[in-house]
Amino acid sequence: MIVISAKSAFVGGVADTSTITFDALACSTVNSAWGALTMEVLTRLGVETVVVSPGSRSTPLTVAAARNAKLEAIPVLDERSAGFFALGIAKRTRKPVALVCTSGSAAANYFPAVVEASMSGTPLLILTADRPPELRDCSSGQTIDQFKLYGDYARAFFEVAIPEVRPEMLAYLRQTLVHAVNRAQHDNPGPVQLNFPFRDPLAPVAGAEVVEAATLEAAASVITRPCESVACGASFDAVAIERLASHERGLIVVGGINPRDGDESFADAVAMLSQKLGWPVFSDVINPLRGHAGENPALVAHYDAFLRRPDAVASMQPTAILQMGALPTSKVLRAWLSDLDAVSFLVLDRPVNSDPLHRVATVLRGEAHTLAELLPHQRVDPDWIPNWAQLEREQAAIIDARLEAEERMFEGKAAWLLSRHIPVGTSVFLASSMSVRYAEYFWCAGNRACSVFANRGANGIDGTLGTAMGVAHGGEPAVLLTGDLAFLHDSNALLAARELKGSLTVVLINNNGGGIFEHLPIASMEPPFEAYFATPQTVNLETLCQAHGVAYQRIDDWKAFTTQISTLPSFGVRVLELRTDRKLDRQQLAEILV
Repeated sequence: MIVISAKSAFVGGVADTSTITFDALACSTVNSAWGALTMEVLTRLGVETVVVSPGSRSTPLTVAAARNAKLEAIPVLDERSAGFFALGIAKRTRKPVALVCTSGSAAANYFPAVVEASMSGTPLLILTADRPPELRDCSSGQTIDQFKLYGDYARAFFEVAIPEVRPEMLAYLRQTLVHAVNRAQHDNPGPVQLNFPFRDPLAPVAGAEVVEAATLEAAASVITRPCESVACGASFDAVAIERLASHERGLIVVGGINPRDGDESFADAVAMLSQKLGWPVFSDVINPLRGHAGENPALVAHYDAFLRRPDAVASMQPTAILQMGALPTSKVLRAWLSDLDAVSFLVLDRPVNSDPLHRVATVLRGEAHTLAELLPHQRVDPDWIPNWAQLEREQAAIIDARLEAEERMFEGKAAWLLSRHIPVGTSVFLASSMSVRYAEYFWCAGNRACSVFANRGANGIDGTLGTAMGVAHGGEPAVLLTGDLAFLHDSNALLAARELKGSLTVVLINNNGGGIFEHLPIASMEPPFEAYFATPQTVNLETLCQAHGVAYQRIDDWKAFTTQISTLPSFGVRVLELRTDRKLDRQQLAEILV
């Protein structure tokens, strides 16, 4: 083994004197040296985690990841689950996570996670191993066209050269990785694909000529760690800010956001904007604000309920809307906003169109805290925020009273109790379909400082469990709120349960089918509703959990549920199954929200 000092490595311009190791066996072929350099450069750029799926063609990358002590290499059998596991880690850490797979259809299994990463602005580095050019388009085994496999969903694509150990080629590999990490992380974060063709021999070869460690060390030198210094350009036009500030009766509407500058900083920035403008804040559950309500007395969480009563807001018509991130999930809110005669402003931290209502809007490009600092204090309407706050208090009291009295196992009460009883700092993942909607309706504003995540880029149930496990990995104990279909759709992620470093409690609402479809007109048509839309499953969830060595508990009353979520385990995956009736859930929801 050859141990060398990384004296030429720099972190933010400061020399990094840590020791690195190039294993002589691991660098005994051109391929293995190429892989070792790849992983070492990624660590120096700030990448900490690689999720690897087994395969032959990716051997040089897998061996290098496993042998680099500065990387956490996580083996996940199923590439589809691996993609979402990596996505969850990247969502929580806000840093790129690398994926490694072999050639062929393995890479295609990443596609759903790539789509979600692209649409949610989550950085991923997808290292797909491939056959060399002479083995493509000739019926060679396990070979597909991997060139720009993910199309426009990838922020960039790099077809990496056939490995060579000439200094100029090693320098090329290093700089390609630098560019890839920058494209994944900056301005418009998202997935980047690097396609690595390898010729045989793929595994390290004992007794082969060792690539000089000094050569690799020289090639591994970098002068930046882009994963740890994220900057977003701002284009806050002074005239636009003046127009924004000219309205005394406006609303700040905050949808799904995973802020790059952290939850607390974002909550402080929105509170400052609210205070300076004198506007209330309508907050979806998929952002940090409901967990930091003490910092913002103008926070409104129950808009979906009171906006269903036009008379409640008839005299409270805003003249301006400041939208941050995507629009909230609520269709009621979207319909109300589309009918307003109000000027719209969109605050965007990446170059995407965030307005499905297609309003005439002014785009303010940059981070919330920058806008808050630039905005001067304005003359405010002294009654505007108090009127909204009073409406919020009244609606919250009505909902709390109705849910407190509800003894039946009602899906919406699970979300309500979670918001009131999970430990401070818990990470929460909300499945799509009804789980995220019930959370938007009933998740209480408070000071539990919970980070809330969801796959709302594409809004699908793909990868629900895998992403939640990734969120839980290496972080605070986490909770997943999911329905039975979203859980079963991704049950293969249970194969990775033994790799989880952390704790995930799955609150599984089993209503024997797709509850969201009960709210659509098709629910009245039978057939085909039950078989083709609700699609009830007959899986015994306890047996499924036992097969994977996962803890399971059936919950039959709210007292037991509150006890189980008030204290979370420190490690492992456990499933709490709550059985409800989806048709009665629909009726109960309508009664509560009237």
